[in-house]
Amino acid sequence: MQQASSQGSSQRTKLLLSRFGNVDSFLQKFNPDYQKSICPSSEECFFGDYPTLAEVGSAYGDKVPAAWMIPQLYNLSEYCGCREKLQGKPLEECAFVIATEYYYLKVSELMLFFHRFKTGRYGRFYGSVDPLVITTSLREFVKERGAAIDRHDQEVREKEEAEHRKRAISYEEYLRRKEAGL
Repeated sequence: MQQASSQGSSQRTKLLLSRFGNVDSFLQKFNPDYQKSICPSSEECFFGDYPTLAEVGSAYGDKVPAAWMIPQLYNLSEYCGCREKLQGKPLEECAFVIATEYYYLKVSELMLFFHRFKTGRYGRFYGSVDPLVITTSLREFVKERGAAIDRHDQEVREKEEAEHRKRAISYEEYLRRKEAGL
């Protein structure tokens, strides 16, 4: 069983490398400016084919998810216009905490989080950028993500049930066909 999982992971890693190139290409593509391209559609961010932080770590090395997170956090810090920016050790540690605790999130989902944070959806900073405000806000985002996934799954189930009903026959029709040898 683990071997099959390992093969799937290996195939996903190869797919990421072929799709996004080396680590520099990946980091360049998914820079904070990419938020403008994908964040207008939360559906794209939640359900699009983007790698999770864990997959990024598997494909490019376990330090890359935190390295990718640093420009995202710095961009948020710059955007908020606080006098005291998030930088140095607090910036690195915040990136590491998010990369390790939220490894299951896609890069697109995290970009959506930062985009939404910029809209004021999760509060604000007062004087300095506070990593705890960011991580607390990320927990709220994960709840929203869960609700979006639940809604999406429900819609998929309803569509499947509607398709099934189109093909379904009554019990009486089944008996009639059985008797007729169909």
